[in-house]
Amino acid sequence: MVLQVLSDWLTPLVATPPKTVSPEVGALRDTGRSLILRDLTEKVVAYESNNPDPTGTTPTEKDFATVRLEIFGPNGTRIGRTEGAGRMLYRQEEDGHFIAYFGEEITLDDGNVVRAGGLVDDARLTAGEYATFPAVVVGGPLRGAIGFRQFRPLAKESHTTYESSIVLYRR
Repeated sequence: MVLQVLSDWLTPLVATPPKTVSPEVGALRDTGRSLILRDLTEKVVAYESNNPDPTGTTPTEKDFATVRLEIFGPNGTRIGRTEGAGRMLYRQEEDGHFIAYFGEEITLDDGNVVRAGGLVDDARLTAGEYATFPAVVVGGPLRGAIGFRQFRPLAKESHTTYESSIVLYRR
């Protein structure tokens, strides 16, 4: 009970982005206060699912999958890896799209460990649209940094290679 009260009180202080007029915003320019990784490529190295269709075009409400990927920078150098899982939650009545929760832990080679997760419209992701989730650095030099993680499959026919970005800052 005490931990929950403490968490409820501290979370808004740590996770709420600063106002634009705040002096904290200018400090985001400082080295070590932000991490902006764009134009990344991710390649699947392991994938397991209870749905035999790897294309994502035949989802069901019972789908669950785990995935491991290697992350590469724009120059092709490996910068980290990610391990996550997705679980289909429900089907929307209005458009028939399935909504899933995907969560992951990203381990960057620079020592930062990022946890990201959120809801995704599976049909939109399969069609090539970006999924964007909140992300928090839970370990490493930028521990406490917040931001987002974004990805989309490069080929609609297969989900083996993704284009992604990770943007984080610490107040």
